[in-house]
Amino acid sequence: MAHKINQARPEGITQPEIRPGDKWRDKTGTFVSVTGYAFNRVTYVRDGYEHPCIFPVDRFLREFTRVEKQTLTEWRAATDPLEKTRKLRELINARREGSQ
Repeated sequence: MAHKINQARPEGITQPEIRPGDKWRDKTGTFVSVTGYAFNRVTYVRDGYEHPCIFPVDRFLREFTRVEKQTLTEWRAATDPLEKTRKLRELINARREGSQ
Protein backbone atom coordinates (compact mmCIF):
# COMPACT_ATOMS: atom_id res chain seq x y z
CA MET A 1 0.00 0.00 0.00
CA ALA A 2 1.37 3.41 -1.00
CA HIS A 3 1.85 6.07 1.65
CA LYS A 4 0.44 9.47 0.71
CA ILE A 5 2.09 12.50 2.18
CA ASN A 6 -0.19 15.43 2.81
CA GLN A 7 1.53 18.63 1.73
CA ALA A 8 -0.96 20.98 3.41
CA ARG A 9 0.45 22.95 6.31
CA PRO A 10 -1.72 23.66 9.34
CA GLU A 11 -2.50 27.35 9.74
CA GLY A 12 -3.58 29.33 12.76
CA ILE A 13 -4.37 28.21 16.25
CA THR A 14 -7.06 25.58 16.64
CA GLN A 15 -7.90 26.69 20.15
CA PRO A 16 -6.68 30.02 21.48
CA GLU A 17 -4.70 29.82 24.69
CA ILE A 18 -6.51 31.26 27.70
CA ARG A 19 -4.23 33.35 29.91
CA PRO A 20 -4.98 35.58 32.89
CA GLY A 21 -5.02 39.23 31.83
CA ASP A 22 -6.22 38.56 28.28
CA LYS A 23 -9.21 40.42 26.85
CA TRP A 24 -12.07 38.53 25.22
CA ARG A 25 -15.33 39.70 23.59
CA ASP A 26 -18.74 38.05 23.68
CA LYS A 27 -21.34 38.01 20.89
CA THR A 28 -22.86 41.32 22.01
CA GLY A 29 -19.48 43.08 21.93
CA THR A 30 -19.00 43.27 25.70
CA PHE A 31 -15.39 42.92 26.82
CA VAL A 32 -14.28 40.58 29.59
CA SER A 33 -10.91 40.17 31.29
CA VAL A 34 -9.71 36.71 32.28
CA THR A 35 -8.60 36.71 35.92
CA GLY A 36 -7.87 33.01 36.34
CA TYR A 37 -7.63 29.70 34.54
CA ALA A 38 -7.44 26.35 36.30
CA PHE A 39 -7.88 22.81 34.96
CA ASN A 40 -11.36 23.10 33.42
CA ARG A 41 -12.63 26.49 34.66
CA VAL A 42 -12.14 30.05 33.46
CA THR A 43 -12.71 32.94 35.85
CA TYR A 44 -13.39 36.32 34.26
CA VAL A 45 -14.79 39.77 35.05
CA ARG A 46 -17.03 41.72 32.69
CA ASP A 47 -16.17 45.38 32.09
CA GLY A 48 -18.28 47.48 34.44
CA TYR A 49 -19.16 44.51 36.67
CA GLU A 50 -17.18 43.86 39.83
CA HIS A 51 -18.07 40.23 40.60
CA PRO A 52 -16.15 37.34 38.97
CA CYS A 53 -17.92 34.85 36.71
CA ILE A 54 -16.87 31.22 36.20
CA PHE A 55 -17.41 29.18 33.03
CA PRO A 56 -16.24 25.76 31.90
CA VAL A 57 -13.51 26.05 29.25
CA ASP A 58 -15.68 24.60 26.46
CA ARG A 59 -18.49 27.08 27.05
CA PHE A 60 -16.06 29.99 27.38
CA LEU A 61 -14.46 29.16 24.02
CA ARG A 62 -17.90 28.81 22.40
CA GLU A 63 -19.26 32.12 23.66
CA PHE A 64 -16.19 34.38 23.55
CA THR A 65 -13.60 35.38 20.96
CA ARG A 66 -10.11 36.56 21.84
CA VAL A 67 -9.27 40.20 21.24
CA GLU A 68 -5.83 40.52 19.71
CA LYS A 69 -3.46 42.87 21.48
CA GLN A 70 -2.35 45.91 19.52
CA THR A 71 1.08 47.40 19.46
CA LEU A 72 1.39 51.10 20.28
CA THR A 73 1.92 51.89 16.59
CA GLU A 74 -1.24 49.98 15.57
CA TRP A 75 -3.27 51.69 18.29
CA ARG A 76 -2.00 55.12 17.27
CA ALA A 77 -2.86 54.48 13.62
CA ALA A 78 -6.37 53.32 14.57
CA THR A 79 -7.21 56.10 17.04
CA ASP A 80 -5.14 59.07 15.82
CA PRO A 81 -4.74 60.95 19.12
CA LEU A 82 -3.64 64.17 17.38
CA GLU A 83 -6.94 64.33 15.50
CA LYS A 84 -8.88 63.79 18.74
CA THR A 85 -6.91 66.58 20.42
CA ARG A 86 -7.65 68.94 17.54
CA LYS A 87 -11.40 68.20 17.74
CA LEU A 88 -11.42 68.71 21.51
CA ARG A 89 -9.69 72.09 21.13
CA GLU A 90 -12.29 73.12 18.53
CA LEU A 91 -15.11 72.14 20.90
CA ILE A 92 -13.53 74.03 23.81
CA ASN A 93 -12.96 77.15 21.71
CA ALA A 94 -16.51 77.01 20.31
CA ARG A 95 -17.95 76.75 23.82
CA ARG A 96 -15.79 79.66 25.03
CA GLU A 97 -16.96 81.83 22.13
CA GLY A 98 -20.59 80.90 22.83
CA SER A 99 -20.37 81.88 26.52
CA GLN A 100 -18.92 85.36 25.85
